[in-house]
Amino acid sequence: MPHHHSCKKPKPYLIITNISKRQNVRNLIQIGASFGVTTIFVVGQKSFNFDATNNDDGNNKSSSSDLPTAMIDGIRRGKMTIIRFDKLEECVAHIKSLPCCETEEQQVEDVDNNSIQKSNNSKKPTIQIIGVEIDPSSVNLENEPFINSTAFMMGNEGQGMTKKQMSVCDGFVRISQYGGGTASLNVSVAAGLVLHRFFHWSRGDDVVVGQQT
Repeated sequence: MPHHHSCKKPKPYLIITNISKRQNVRNLIQIGASFGVTTIFVVGQKSFNFDATNNDDGNNKSSSSDLPTAMIDGIRRGKMTIIRFDKLEECVAHIKSLPCCETEEQQVEDVDNNSIQKSNNSKKPTIQIIGVEIDPSSVNLENEPFINSTAFMMGNEGQGMTKKQMSVCDGFVRISQYGGGTASLNVSVAAGLVLHRFFHWSRGDDVVVGQQT
């Protein structure tokens, strides 16, 4: 499948909101780090402590932090940033204000250094917000419906995404299942599958589905 990027190096982001279980939150942070997420946006989740600075020892399991123990040092050293918001609208506004790519103007120059035309009316691409949800409009993850840098938002463990969450999404992806088991996957498992696929897409890898060896 062709890999069409409007960004030279598309980046993944993760939005954590309306997640009930602490272990799922920890797992989401750790899985995000495993697949190249360097910024996580947290909306609400007021009972959760994401402050890495109040842990005297990253190996102290009695710490009040809800961060994965293995992640505390990395967050302290700036390898990952967690940004908190009270409201979803504030989070969305912030995401849409960010550059879609780290060096957007340089990428324009790379396309055609001799014919750069800047217009105040030209619309720059924005980071897409994609919900991972079973919905009639959802696109199969195997089709890689990505355009550029993307912030992925997961649904609640029991109820899925709220109407408010869905209203701010630019689109949705679903994960195909081939067995006769549960209709829904654990939220952190689903996040891992989506981020893994995005990682390969962002590198231009060809992922073969259904090939038997």
